[in-house]
Amino acid sequence: MYPHLTLTMSLILLVIGLGCQSPQKNKKDSISQTLRMNIQGEPQTLDPRKTRSLNGQTLVRMLFEGLTRVNQEEKAELALASSVAISSDLKIYTFHLKDSIWSNGEPVLASDFIYAWKKMLSPNFPSDTSFYLYVIKNGKAAKEGKVSMDQIGVKILDDKTLEVELENPTPYFLDLVASPAFFPIHQKVDEQNPSWSQNASTYVGNGPFQLIEWKHQDHLTLVKNNKYWDASTVKIASLELQMLQEETELKCFEKQKIDWAGSPLSTLPVDALDSLRKENKLNTKELLGTYFIRVNTEAPPFDHPSMRKAFALAIDRSAIVDHVTRGNQIPATGLVPISLKLQKHPYFQDGDLTEAQRLFEEALKAQQLTKENLPEVSLLYQTAERNHLIAQAVQQQWFEAFGIRVKLQSVEGKVYFDRVSKQDFQLSSGSWIADFADPINFLEVFKFRKGGSNNTLWENPHYIELLDQSLKVVDLQQRFELLAQSEEILIDEMPMIPIFYYTMLYVNQPNLKDVVLSSMGQIDFKWAYFEKAEKWIAQEEKK
Repeated sequence: MYPHLTLTMSLILLVIGLGCQSPQKNKKDSISQTLRMNIQGEPQTLDPRKTRSLNGQTLVRMLFEGLTRVNQEEKAELALASSVAISSDLKIYTFHLKDSIWSNGEPVLASDFIYAWKKMLSPNFPSDTSFYLYVIKNGKAAKEGKVSMDQIGVKILDDKTLEVELENPTPYFLDLVASPAFFPIHQKVDEQNPSWSQNASTYVGNGPFQLIEWKHQDHLTLVKNNKYWDASTVKIASLELQMLQEETELKCFEKQKIDWAGSPLSTLPVDALDSLRKENKLNTKELLGTYFIRVNTEAPPFDHPSMRKAFALAIDRSAIVDHVTRGNQIPATGLVPISLKLQKHPYFQDGDLTEAQRLFEEALKAQQLTKENLPEVSLLYQTAERNHLIAQAVQQQWFEAFGIRVKLQSVEGKVYFDRVSKQDFQLSSGSWIADFADPINFLEVFKFRKGGSNNTLWENPHYIELLDQSLKVVDLQQRFELLAQSEEILIDEMPMIPIFYYTMLYVNQPNLKDVVLSSMGQIDFKWAYFEKAEKWIAQEEKK
């Protein structure tokens, strides 16, 4: 089933269980095209229809190919689609597919795309990213069980041609179909074994790399997929993806046991940033993403908007980015990153204690509460050094503002995502990283109460109306005005508390070239390679 297994078995035997202890290669030896990297923890899932974390989506992009793919210039270009025809009203897209095959040798068909999308839009199929497909005609109505699956605006014209009809003209649609939610799924494999994505032995993809080993809680091994339609472009022979703690990761990097450390798949230790800067090793890049705190708007005392806003205004974001995260992050007073130029002015004053305390007292009075009988407040977050430091900082700031002690709840990844998806929290750290560079990608997260990634139980009819209007206008300035109005509503009702806009901080071995790291946090090794040892050594000796 895996024709390259014999060729890579000696490599795999070397890395299983060794982690950071793998033998150091001599610099004068030929550089192996094996890339070693930390993914920090066990992936929640490797099913493109279900993955929601940045790490999970990054892994899925290595293993799958969609109709389009983000290229070296950070633009979506045709991938499995050989061509696309767009109707004059910009609502019907007809995709013609390249000849390509799955990793099990069977052809990729138009029906594999349609099958995957209809499965995601089935009312009973669990997916936190199905809302991406709501741009398709009747997509949302089908998910809500209001129309049959046959009424979704997708058609198979022949084995290599599919048609997609949209609800409204969507200028970013070709960017959107590069995301995992729009990837195909091998229909026969999924129907015969719904658990195919949980183990390497049953995993079937169509991307640049193929999963051949998954030792849960330890590591994954990927090899070049020679069945990939553009295999000649791929230079990396294998990927060793280890699950290391943050402090271990940097030590491994310094010992040249891994080739990339830090963003976007992990976080460099805060106390190491200054020394890495002094050594000119630290790389930075803007990330279109926002770190925030989700609020369960039906969990007392946060079922009152004044309480939510009080907690938001009491946070000193500048102090957090200057003294806690220390990675050139930008304090956030909105959801949409300021580089997308939606926010004309801050929606509120950062660290406004006077207004925060006024709103706190107002909320207590409205709910007939006192500080003494206020329900216990807890903040849930995924176990990681930076998350813990941020949680401690806001805990202290809230104590100084209101005289209450917020309980901190640190849990591992799978527990965290499970609790958030069930709204089993009051406050929960969270983030959103752009899939495409448009404000609506952030704002639509909170559009529907039952949206897969909302998880705040908040919904506002006027907010929905404004976002819907923005889909129908042609004038870009008018569209941005509608989007800005919607963000103002979001911040006024505060179902999420923005903390900062991300920057990516990472280090990489100097002989690793042509890694594509986009401002959406997508890291792609399709074009990557290692320089020959002789050239690298010569460069090192000149330093």
